[in-house]
Amino acid sequence: MPRRDAHNRGSVLIVAMVVLFALAGLVLTLNRSARVDMALAANSQATRDADSVARGAEQYVLAILTNYRDSLDDLVESDFVNVPLGQGSFTIVKPNYDDESLPSWGLMDESSKLNLNSANIDQLRLLPGMTDELAGSIIDWRDEDENLTASGAESGNYLGTADGYRAKNANFECVEELMLIKGMTGDLLYGPPNTAGVVVTEYYQHAGLADFFTAWTLESNAAADGTRRVNVNTQRTETREVLRDKISEARAAEIMSRVGVLPALDVFDFAYRGGMTYDEFQLVEDYLTEVATTARIRGRVNVNTAPREVLVALGIDEANVDALLARRTSEVQSNPGSRAWVYDVLKDKSVNLGRLITGRGRQYSADIVATSRNGRAFKRIRIVIDTAPTTPRIVYRRDITDRGRPAVLDSSPLATAQGGTR
Repeated sequence: MPRRDAHNRGSVLIVAMVVLFALAGLVLTLNRSARVDMALAANSQATRDADSVARGAEQYVLAILTNYRDSLDDLVESDFVNVPLGQGSFTIVKPNYDDESLPSWGLMDESSKLNLNSANIDQLRLLPGMTDELAGSIIDWRDEDENLTASGAESGNYLGTADGYRAKNANFECVEELMLIKGMTGDLLYGPPNTAGVVVTEYYQHAGLADFFTAWTLESNAAADGTRRVNVNTQRTETREVLRDKISEARAAEIMSRVGVLPALDVFDFAYRGGMTYDEFQLVEDYLTEVATTARIRGRVNVNTAPREVLVALGIDEANVDALLARRTSEVQSNPGSRAWVYDVLKDKSVNLGRLITGRGRQYSADIVATSRNGRAFKRIRIVIDTAPTTPRIVYRRDITDRGRPAVLDSSPLATAQGGTR
């Protein structure tokens, strides 16, 4: 009996140990499951927080453009970097065309880019990284016919593809539409996914061509104070009155006499033929035009903000672009919104630029990177705002979280100071 009792007690001990191990395993499994559920819940909440911060940031941008539309240069980095909002913070980044590895913050003037709906094929071809095939295909995509541009593509080139679609034959609605164009790739439009250790000499090689294009630039033919401009070719009496009111009666008569009866190519041609000084032209350039005064003008490039690549694409030679960039900073500070300084720098070479350039933008984009407070989630949104109406409004919104966080945020101490890492 003692031996049987010992055997029974041993069996009970073994069973007890098995049960104990089973319970311990169950507890560990349940604990792990609970931890996973908690992490999932925290991540889900962080995603919602980041989304809410991004939406709030959109309203922040609208408020900035409502209150500081004409004085954006007065804003500082802290207005755009790690701005606390709700359960997180946001940063607004913009391209740094001079050095993509260095951070740049704030709103992007869309008028610093080429408009896909007005740029001609010669301008497109002058952009770095552009091919003849792609330039021609852009023209063919937006024109109203099915006639092939040299090296371009019309519906016949797309119907034979796996997706089988036609050329749009209408204006671009957004820059992302370029991905439908023959010759365009994701790497060319947005830059290759990883250029670490790769030597790049031009902006597009790292960031792609997207930042050189816009589809939204449009401005009314009016001066900064809202006055409708006067056409120098069809409203000669009114033009003389502008010259008289802004300069003098004697100079108005002299300028009009020197211009003569031949139509001016643009306001720069009018000024040059009239022998106007830089100071005189500064006083009147915003009140004069060479196109119909009721027209809304599409696609003029803001010479005060455009990068070198876009200025070259307008047909300005490299030496003159250098001269413009050397002068621009001081002119923008002293007389923001003016393009008269281009006349002073280029003289007769400014003729014909009046149809291509403006001195101020009316559409802005914001690349918003919102981060939850705990750093678990981020949301990246790109919006375009039109300030031409009385109240600024968002005309385009796209979630670009799938493009990842801008690399400059991970390398900048300023931007990573508050929850800036995932």
